[in-house]
Amino acid sequence: MAYQIKSIRYQNSPRKILLQNINGPCPLLAAANALLLRGVITLSSECVRNGVASTDDVVNMLANRALIRSQQSSSTASSLEKTDKEGDDKNDDETNKPSNHEYHLNEVLSILPTLQHGMDVNPQFTSPQSIEYTHNLAAFDLLGVELVHGWVLDPQDLETCAVVEMKSYNELIELVIGGDERRREVVRLEEWKVEKEEELMRLIDSNNCNKEGNNDSEVKSKNDVADETKVDSKAQTETDEGVEVISNDADSESSTLEQINNQCQGTVSLDQQQAIEQEIADIGLKIEHASLQISRADVANAFLTSTSHQLTYHGLEQLHAHIGEDAVHVFFRNNHFGTITKHNGILYLLATDLGYANTPEIVWEKLDSIDGNTEYVNEYFEKPSPRAELAPAAGPTIDPALLLAQRSQAENDYQLAMAMSRGEASVPASSSQHASNNSDEEEGKLIEAAKEMSLRTYHGENDATVAVDVDNSPIPSTSSSAHNSQLDSYHQMALAFQRQEEQLNHESEQLARQLQALDQQEVQMQRQRQQRNDTNRRRQQPGRPTEETKAGCTIS
Repeated sequence: MAYQIKSIRYQNSPRKILLQNINGPCPLLAAANALLLRGVITLSSECVRNGVASTDDVVNMLANRALIRSQQSSSTASSLEKTDKEGDDKNDDETNKPSNHEYHLNEVLSILPTLQHGMDVNPQFTSPQSIEYTHNLAAFDLLGVELVHGWVLDPQDLETCAVVEMKSYNELIELVIGGDERRREVVRLEEWKVEKEEELMRLIDSNNCNKEGNNDSEVKSKNDVADETKVDSKAQTETDEGVEVISNDADSESSTLEQINNQCQGTVSLDQQQAIEQEIADIGLKIEHASLQISRADVANAFLTSTSHQLTYHGLEQLHAHIGEDAVHVFFRNNHFGTITKHNGILYLLATDLGYANTPEIVWEKLDSIDGNTEYVNEYFEKPSPRAELAPAAGPTIDPALLLAQRSQAENDYQLAMAMSRGEASVPASSSQHASNNSDEEEGKLIEAAKEMSLRTYHGENDATVAVDVDNSPIPSTSSSAHNSQLDSYHQMALAFQRQEEQLNHESEQLARQLQALDQQEVQMQRQRQQRNDTNRRRQQPGRPTEETKAGCTIS
């Protein structure tokens, strides 16, 4: 990944910032810009000269910053340890152990390259700096950059505060997911409860039938006893008359056994009824507990949904109170990392989109609203005046990746020009009068000489020198003092040639931008023509008069 460099002024000092051509998270870019604005780190001259920085350049720059801060913290810690050791006896094993900051530094250096792809942030909703500590945050700590956010809950919302409390974003997500699971569980429990209630009703109906049967048995028993009495009296009478009567003792015993059986069945049914009633009560408690979790999950989900932009008005107030004047922090919002500062009591975000690379009047974006309705200001935090005409911004629009690919060749050309200007390549120039009359021919010969020197160096001729005479007269390669004046004139000529080449490159880029603008205008004109043609076709449909027909109508 490559980042184009933009030059701005911050606190009356020139600064370089990195722009991003892909709308990604990139905490690496945000941390680098925060430190670049504070002036504690600087880009290499090679990056500044070519206007582009690679991921390795940014990582190395931040790694140097981490090393410096680690050394400072270790020296401070060692001085404190020496003070604490006075009068204390310590084992040699403890003194020979590596310090914790060494492990910390190695871990941070391994984390830095991964920050180009983003990092996991688990904010809490109590304050701008309340973020669950992870290994990735250790990198920000060692770099000396604080990560803040504006996703803060208003304490006046008592219902939401009772649910959110000190929970983090991940914990709220788990609560919402758990609420969905409890909702499905409640559906199952209610179906189960209905089944148990139906079973209980069937058991109750069965018990009622048994009771009615028992009542009938009792009535029948009473009738049997009465009949038995009549039979006994009749038997006694007939005995007196000499007739033999059979006794009904067997029927009495059968009726008694049936009554005992019915009483046992009634006892068993009562126990089953009580067990089912207990199960229904337990199911009701489970439904009540699950419903409470569902309500808490609904509150959490409502909070996350209403603050899906991850910024609240209370969070803005807390950011104003937490960020100091002209302090620079990294701001987290909507899974994106930006650079934030406060100037004259107003919060601003650094505009790092590549589209503003050639727009110097847009540097900062106000952070005074949670709905994105804001405005842009320049490097002096002033609203820029509107342009007199609508024209493409000046400067190249080359993709940073392409600039990075061209940087190696540009650096080789630059180093070669510097080497030749220092006299390491003995290429004497002709007289100044001849150079002014035949500058094009001299530049061509100069380029040929540079190519020849590059080829010789490539083939291993380390001590190779090239002699070029613009008057087509060969000059031997020598380091005598007679050629010193010629080398000085060549030095000036090389610098002039370098400036001319840069000017040509700039003009080529300007021309490319103008051609691009013309292409865009042509596309816009084609769209307008297409719209007009579509409008004409619609007007000329059958049954619908055209504009020309309407214009030709005469009203009398």
